[in-house]
Amino acid sequence: MFLFSLFSLLMVSQEVDELQKLITDMIETMADQQSSNVDYEEVVNDLISLNQNPINLNSAEKQDLEKLFFLTDFQIENFLFYRYQNGPLYSIYELQAVEKMDSITIRYMLPFVMVESMDVKRKMKIYGNILGRIQSTLQTPMGYLTKNDTTPPAYMGSKEKCLTRGRISFGNKAEVGFTLEKDQGEKAFPNNTLEADFTSGFVRFNKPVKYVETWIVGDYRLSFGQGLGIWTDMAFSKSTETGQLRRRPTGINSYTSVNESSFLRGSAVKFRWKNWSLSPFVSYKKRDASIVSDTARDEMISSLQETGYHRTLSELENRHVVNETVYGAQTDYRHHLFHLETGYVHWQVDQNIEAKAHIKDKYRFNGNKQESCWLSHSIFLNRLTVFGEIAIQNKVDWGLFQGLTYNAGDDVLASLAYRKYSNGYTSILSNPFSESSTQGGESGVFASIRFKPARQLEIKAFADVFSYDWLRYNVYRPSEGFEWYAQANYRIDYQNSFYLRYKSTQKEINRSEAISGYQVVAYQKDNIRLFYAYQPDDKWRLQTQVEHSFYKQDDEHSSGWLVFQDIKYKHSRVFEVALRYTIFDVADYNSRIYIYEPDVLYAFNVPSYMNKGSRVILNINFRPLKNLRVWGRVGHTSYQNLDEISTGNQLINGNNITDFKVQVQYRF
Repeated sequence: MFLFSLFSLLMVSQEVDELQKLITDMIETMADQQSSNVDYEEVVNDLISLNQNPINLNSAEKQDLEKLFFLTDFQIENFLFYRYQNGPLYSIYELQAVEKMDSITIRYMLPFVMVESMDVKRKMKIYGNILGRIQSTLQTPMGYLTKNDTTPPAYMGSKEKCLTRGRISFGNKAEVGFTLEKDQGEKAFPNNTLEADFTSGFVRFNKPVKYVETWIVGDYRLSFGQGLGIWTDMAFSKSTETGQLRRRPTGINSYTSVNESSFLRGSAVKFRWKNWSLSPFVSYKKRDASIVSDTARDEMISSLQETGYHRTLSELENRHVVNETVYGAQTDYRHHLFHLETGYVHWQVDQNIEAKAHIKDKYRFNGNKQESCWLSHSIFLNRLTVFGEIAIQNKVDWGLFQGLTYNAGDDVLASLAYRKYSNGYTSILSNPFSESSTQGGESGVFASIRFKPARQLEIKAFADVFSYDWLRYNVYRPSEGFEWYAQANYRIDYQNSFYLRYKSTQKEINRSEAISGYQVVAYQKDNIRLFYAYQPDDKWRLQTQVEHSFYKQDDEHSSGWLVFQDIKYKHSRVFEVALRYTIFDVADYNSRIYIYEPDVLYAFNVPSYMNKGSRVILNINFRPLKNLRVWGRVGHTSYQNLDEISTGNQLINGNNITDFKVQVQYRF
């Protein structure tokens, strides 16, 4: 419930829940595509920052409004045209006069925008916050236990995960921030200094001198073009929200998350002169990697590590063993009818990444250097937006992405995109639209549509056809797949709403080696979901969700179901409580079900449910003092078909696990 806590300060609770659901749907779709955990925290941070520094609609430019991901390109163009024709806005309610700016979209906008005369000179206000969080489990996994008198625990630190974060803003002119974090099992200060296991910080200046729009020193992130050249931000790929298909890059931005690999460390600056901009950047940092020695005793990188875990001796041996250097520049030209962009980035580490012997890794990146350049375009033709990008890597490999969105009128919005990546295309710094997290050899066509056949009914759907030119992990031949998704949202009245969703994925996979010697077979996974929400007043909200999953591969079948009930109560701006009770029965990993879980502010959790059992989650947040807010979260899971939970160092004897989280934030 990451937006529920954030907008407890606002008076638009029902619309906030709808916006929360919109973002949750997109992230759940993404979570189902990922092969590993993804950090969604930057999405939360960006929205909170935007809420604290609203966009002035009288001075906003196109790229400012593009930060509001729920706005379509057509809506943005209509707003800018309205302001051009009618002059500055006098009230936020003038948005109702903008063509195709519906009431729901306006309600989404309210927390992030304001109307203020451009002649008003605002006094610089210094404000900020400091936040602390601790989380753990009541049960102790095996990795924290001493095996005997001579063998210490596998994990070298405590089982608590700790986070401290602080930010100070000097109006809209400058900002300073820092983050200290340790994961469960890690030492808080592994080097016996004041540097935490993960320490991050930045200083940001906005328009410090003429022609300089932004300058960041410290940790930062980059997003340019459509993500084929460089994109270290999180980005949505498949979504029924057509506004998400065309990436809206923010350029250089402060880094405030705790992902220990997806950031740059150094300096970046954006120069701007009229419609032109230039953004050079440089970064140097140490990275985690697994090091191996070849027959000549030369050390090479087996793989770059991205988990950020430093709990055991072997994980600590991989900590900060490689030096990474990144530098480059991006330039673009913006016109109200088009946007052109090009750039270059050089990535290098000080040891070679070894070539793998398996035939599936024939095109896998090896060596120690990658150079990329890209050319991106967006063309705005009233209801039609055409966009795309081409990128070249090391003068040999390449990626292509081309798409369009069309607003046909009468609340009909459609999109279409084509992608193609060469077999050797590697996403070290890039993050393009794709089905897989490793894009090499992938091609596909994606289409989505959103329309309202009735005032209270909205239908959203997408389909994606994709294929791979070469062998992949667990698919030892060229393969193909198909995925489609459809959802119908219906608002019965102001208090009642529901949606029905169906999602189907068809792919190919290796059968067991022992059975067939890596014979590739097709499988299909389907999910159907029914969600209902009832909000009798501004204090109470009830939500019910039922989901069923089906998995089929040859003669193998598995299925699972899950039901949860949410009860949320909000007592003014001082106290909120939310309770969720979930029961589930999921046969195996293949039929797993992803569900967003309520959490504390700045946190976002989309776990997968498996096995049979129940889970209860209690969230509380209250404000004991004017500038102090406290969050608490307790979750308890009981499994009916397990005698032990997890494996290896994470193994817990018994069938119950209780997790808790406490967070405190002081604003000033």
